[in-house]
Amino acid sequence: MMVAVVLLLTVVILGVVEIISRRDYFRNLYVHFAIDTDLAEPGEVITLRYTVRNTGILPVMYGGLSLRLDTDFAPEEDEAFMKRYTVTDFTGVRISHHFFLPPKRQFSGRVRFSVRRRGLYDLGRYYLESGDFLGLSPKVRAGDVGLRIICTAASCDVPSIRALGGELGTFSVRRFLYDDPTMVQGYRDYSGREPLKQISWNQSAKVGRLIVRQNDYTADHAAVVVVNIDPTSRRLMEQCLSMTSTVCRMLEQQKVPYAMQSNGDLFSLTEGLGSSHLFFIQRRIGLSGLTGYTRFSNAVDACLRMKKPSRTYIVITPTLDESTQAAIHRLAGHIDRKPVVLCAEEDIA
Repeated sequence: MMVAVVLLLTVVILGVVEIISRRDYFRNLYVHFAIDTDLAEPGEVITLRYTVRNTGILPVMYGGLSLRLDTDFAPEEDEAFMKRYTVTDFTGVRISHHFFLPPKRQFSGRVRFSVRRRGLYDLGRYYLESGDFLGLSPKVRAGDVGLRIICTAASCDVPSIRALGGELGTFSVRRFLYDDPTMVQGYRDYSGREPLKQISWNQSAKVGRLIVRQNDYTADHAAVVVVNIDPTSRRLMEQCLSMTSTVCRMLEQQKVPYAMQSNGDLFSLTEGLGSSHLFFIQRRIGLSGLTGYTRFSNAVDACLRMKKPSRTYIVITPTLDESTQAAIHRLAGHIDRKPVVLCAEEDIA
């Protein structure tokens, strides 16, 4: 008799719990996604982490999470992961996990992947699966991952870029030659705040007190990257963006401050240096639709209006047609150093 009562109570309790669990399959399930970077180069490994949390007092007897990476993405996981969690078809790769979630617990996972080409990408949708308490009637809820990735242009190694590397090396050396007397404006008393390398020991010995040099920092070298956006040839313009990305990274490595000017959707950027400065440029490169807004000669006009001494102009162009050459010649006639010209057509011919 007691056994029958216990069984009856068990059935009743299970029935009540089953009814409660069917009211809202996903009420106590929360999904969170995070990526380690939202700006990457083609082929760079990106890690997407995901967590499913059960905040309820009942366990999730059967749960599942599925993601789909379309053909713009390439999985960067080992063979064991691919065999266990993925299915590949002509639309891309589907990553699926299934799990049991006790109350107040969570499931966490990750997938590593890369982006194949430059552009802005949405990570798409996820599919969360949850069953009732007895696992008899699972349901699926879809939602947006809500994350985007900007893939900037890949770095390139072409003859003109290699030649530019040597030129940038001379910039870097010149930037620190402050002992050159042609770069000294004058002398003044030492205030205690100047670095020791600015003290002029010869002048200090003459007057019997510490004297520091006043350097002409306007003679410090910097660069202006001028990009001609001509969408006539997409292949050449993509090469131009790769060259622009590479040049900016080289300038960063050499600690040469640089500005940007263009006649299209790279727009202009004031002179700067550092990771934030490079980030904004790489972001613009990744988002570029290869749209030119005006003639290249207008970009040259903008350079001339804002020209400063001791600036090296690096012109990056898909082709060297007559109008482009004329604009570069006009630029060269108004600056103190011959511009460096990088032509995509010549490098990939």
